Amino acid sequence: MTAVRDATAAAVERALALVDEATVVADASSLILAASENPGGTELVAVRVLESIASRLGGRSRRQLVAPGRPNLSIRFGPDATEAAPGVLMLGHSDVVPAGEGWAADPFNPRVADGWLTGRGAADMKGGIAAALQAMAAVHRVLPDAPLELLVTVDEEDLATGIQAHLAATPPDAVHRACIVAEPTDMAVVIACRGAANLQVEVAGRAAHAGRPEDGASAITTAARIVDWIAGDHARMRAGASGLLGSATWSVGRIEGGHGTSIVPDRCTLLVDRRLMPGEAGAEALAQLRSGIGEALADDGCSAEASLLMEMPGFETDPTHPLVATAVDALVAEGAAAPVEAWTAACEGGFIARHHGCPTIIVGPGDITGQAHQPDERVRIADLGAAARAYTRMLVHLHTDDTDRRDPEHD
Repeated sequence: MTAVRDATAAAVERALALVDEATVVADASSLILAASENPGGTELVAVRVLESIASRLGGRSRRQLVAPGRPNLSIRFGPDATEAAPGVLMLGHSDVVPAGEGWAADPFNPRVADGWLTGRGAADMKGGIAAALQAMAAVHRVLPDAPLELLVTVDEEDLATGIQAHLAATPPDAVHRACIVAEPTDMAVVIACRGAANLQVEVAGRAAHAGRPEDGASAITTAARIVDWIAGDHARMRAGASGLLGSATWSVGRIEGGHGTSIVPDRCTLLVDRRLMPGEAGAEALAQLRSGIGEALADDGCSAEASLLMEMPGFETDPTHPLVATAVDALVAEGAAAPVEAWTAACEGGFIARHHGCPTIIVGPGDITGQAHQPDERVRIADLGAAARAYTRMLVHLHTDDTDRRDPEHD
């Protein structure tokens, strides 16, 4: 065992010597320049940059076209994973949210100053992708037999069509020893996150002149009763919150309806966010919402129907799993506090955990709440380097520890 530990430590040091922080920053900057706003844009330009980076680093790329101009990209180093030699999957997405207003300068012109890299996608999550590629290339040069894959999906920020297309083309028995999602966690180890379901409620009423509202049926009034039910059910769930993830939640994100002040509204639309607990499906949330609508409807001539627009499953990894300790140790070695946490956001790791049944964590540079999706989005350059080195440590240990366990002479 001492010889194995010494060999692993030596492999870590050789791989770390190949990690270059300046290259991580340059690659992240190139990806920021490749604007890939979603919705309303295309990820193709960012995928082309990723293919160029992968080729330079010795990886091999394969596209999967999801929609015109929107390809998923798989980048692999080493042999393909097999049941006898499972690999590590790193996960990211090439799209970013729209830049919006309030930037001090062009959001897609990366800026390096005072120890920060600024630009749309710096934190979420082009910085994490650049760090992951640097780590995988370094490990590949030291351990060429380690099966490593980075999957970069399209449309993560909207309807998750990219990850769903990938899973539709990938059998569940495809072998992943672990999945590491490079989303921004401020260098914490996230072992659990809730999923998300986007739902829509369409309320139909009957128009009439506002001078005689009793001749019509107000879709807005009925929608308000549905919103009241949602608020009450949210309070009920939060009152029973427990454990690392607390509880599921409801939130009404948008309400739109009516035609003007003098017309009884004959329509109203609600867009609803429902955070899902691990193992809970969007269809279950839809059924609950439909039941609540049934309770909220009155005999006033209005009707309502709910539909599921998108779902992203949650996941929870056992905190005692070796993957968690490996990640914590790697981050601590880089000077990070490495708390083990749950995440308030959702990510595509839940799809991988559900489809493949593999342990999944989220670890990455940047702050999802304070930096991502904000004007002047930025990430610490020191964290980009630390993330690349931490990923390197994780990948070496995951490969060598598993190889040792599969060694017939292992005691």
